[in-house]
Amino acid sequence: STSIIWWSKYALRRLRKVELNEEERLVLTKNAVGQVTWVAATEEEREEMLTLELWVTDNLAEWREEQEMKLAGLSANRRKQIKKWRKRGGEPIEEDFKMD
Repeated sequence: STSIIWWSKYALRRLRKVELNEEERLVLTKNAVGQVTWVAATEEEREEMLTLELWVTDNLAEWREEQEMKLAGLSANRRKQIKKWRKRGGEPIEEDFKMD
């Protein structure tokens, strides 16, 4: 019931094009990354997730890609190289994900 009320208020605010409030940013971010990821994250990581606006589909896709590269053990420089390459329209190949 509370969820229905919240989403109804959220929908009305969106229709009126009112800027997202802090609660909406929090709920949308939690929904985007998932409960397990949110709970496992540090306070600093949560703040970063909020500032990245992960409820926006493109932002979420880019963030997930970054997380996958971190899990693969790639250095920050290598992740940046792959990111730039992809933005230019390249497709990654398996050797791009080899550990540094």
